[in-house]
Amino acid sequence: MAITTIKPPKRTEAHFNGIFYGLTGVGKTQLLGSAEDCEATSPMLLIDMDGGLLTLAGQNQDVVRPTNFPELQDVYDHLREDNTKYRSVGIDTLTEQQRGISMGSILGEIDEDLAYNDLGRSTAPSRQDWLKSSVHMRKFIRAFRDLSYLEDSEKRLHVFFTAGERTDESRSIGCPSLPGVLGIECGGYVDVLARLVSTTREVGETIQEVRYLHTREYEDDEGVKYLGKNRLGLLGRRVTNPTMDKIMNKWLAP
Repeated sequence: MAITTIKPPKRTEAHFNGIFYGLTGVGKTQLLGSAEDCEATSPMLLIDMDGGLLTLAGQNQDVVRPTNFPELQDVYDHLREDNTKYRSVGIDTLTEQQRGISMGSILGEIDEDLAYNDLGRSTAPSRQDWLKSSVHMRKFIRAFRDLSYLEDSEKRLHVFFTAGERTDESRSIGCPSLPGVLGIECGGYVDVLARLVSTTREVGETIQEVRYLHTREYEDDEGVKYLGKNRLGLLGRRVTNPTMDKIMNKWLAP
């Protein structure tokens, strides 16, 4: 019986797929928006779950805002089968996708237009609801990740997810804010898992904001281990003031 085989991609043909996570306000949406200034990733289709587009005010960015799973399916099907325009897709954020579309649909709290049905009613999700939402999110991440592995190399996309950040207190682990153990496991689904942080430093007599994209696992002074993954080590230990251009120059280097 014959089997079907494939060959690993060449380094310069490998398309990026990864999750950037961090606290609110560190610049995750801004990082995605920089894809328009990078030849390898422009144009990008931004799938906006957060409603945080003010960050990208004035930019020439194509955005879709799905409000339910059928609309998400339409976007996915277009990118997989019909796309001839976009070189990359950004999902901002996985955390809000889970809280809004996934859990909202499971609990029946939103309608197909993402309008809340009854503001006075609040249903606490059960363990089964959380498990179902985790299944939703695993399938969603895998489906969009695989757009970077399409058989037709001309249709492959660079895929960027963002997510909020949480600390698993029982394990002292910092990870993407996703339900259950998915936040800890999701790095296994992608080539890159990186934490974006923002800090300040003195430069002469001025204070400057500096952002770091940590691309490897590390531990802070309080003993919290932040998860990271950098397949093949292509991005180094971290990227200072990251942009898509900086990231892709490292990723696609021969």
